[in-house]
Amino acid sequence: MKWLVFILLCLLTSWHYTDLSAESAWQNMLAPIGVFIFLISLCLWLAVKAGFGSKASRGGGFFGGDGGGDGGC
Repeated sequence: MKWLVFILLCLLTSWHYTDLSAESAWQNMLAPIGVFIFLISLCLWLAVKAGFGSKASRGGGFFGGDGGGDGGC
């Protein structure tokens, strides 16, 4: 949960300082890159918490797999 707070704070900070028409390299270039990085980080964090990265979600599926469990006990 603390990673979610960290990612959201960094995302909001980067969003706040983003100004594409500014002359400053920080506001013009680095802050939008930060927004992109922290947005991707948020998506990855949500995917991991939703269980898309676990082995249980890889069995079977649309394109194959064994589709079975461990076969009993």
